[in-house]
Amino acid sequence: MTAKNIIIAPCGNKSYLFKDAWLKDKDQKEFDVCLLFYHEQINDPSKYTDAEYFYHLKDFKYHMLHQLLTQLHPEWLAKYDYFYFLDDDIDIDTEGINSMFTLSRTFKSSISQAALSQDSFCSWAMFKQQKNSFCRFVGQIEVMAPLFDAPSLRACLPSFIGNRSSWGVDSVWPAILKYPKDKLVVFDSVIMKHTLPVGGGELYVKIGVNPHDEWTSIAKQFNAKKHNYQEYGRLQLVNSHSNRLSFFRYKLSEAIAKIKQGWTDYDVMSRVVSQKNKFRKKFSF
Repeated sequence: MTAKNIIIAPCGNKSYLFKDAWLKDKDQKEFDVCLLFYHEQINDPSKYTDAEYFYHLKDFKYHMLHQLLTQLHPEWLAKYDYFYFLDDDIDIDTEGINSMFTLSRTFKSSISQAALSQDSFCSWAMFKQQKNSFCRFVGQIEVMAPLFDAPSLRACLPSFIGNRSSWGVDSVWPAILKYPKDKLVVFDSVIMKHTLPVGGGELYVKIGVNPHDEWTSIAKQFNAKKHNYQEYGRLQLVNSHSNRLSFFRYKLSEAIAKIKQGWTDYDVMSRVVSQKNKFRKKFSF
């Protein structure tokens, strides 16, 4: 069966996580992989043979994504249901990626992301994994690793080329989607690690613009909130290790319900009535 999920990610000569982590258990993957190469020269083409698709586009991440999905393969917006745009410094294994696609489909999220590990480099602490949380409904999802469903991607795709740095692009997505409070989800049950310092990559050396100015400009262009880093709600984990008091209350109510059911189903009068009905049925003519 053809995969309905796809990772589309930038890569360069120093990229390795797509092979060592994303495709660690490639026989178990439930997704296709498309790599968009951004360096001028490909030093070792053999590294990329496990990807279903490979394009040498030599541009910035979201500009390459826009080119791919509007010029090279616009039909992919109908072919695939979910699109995962991982940065090449995001460490998440095959099982975690499969889980992200499954959870996004189950929760019918518009845009989602895995939670960051506690040792990740990050800009916003709210995206690090929260103790005892299964998932959180938030105001916006970070630009480094968003997972889109196809309808939301079609709506947000024009914003991908709104500037060069991609700063603030993730601020306009909630505005385009009319600020939903239950469709942008951080799954704390899945962990990814951002392995490189924020703002320390090659992009910021060669970009030639001030990313802070670009953030302000694109937010104004789309009439979007520049910062919408807020939590609207969450689903808590309740088990013997997390929220033990709530778990005890649940188990107690479950036990009481079973006792009540046993009393209703198996009291003396119920047995008498049951036997009486069986007797009537056996000797009826």
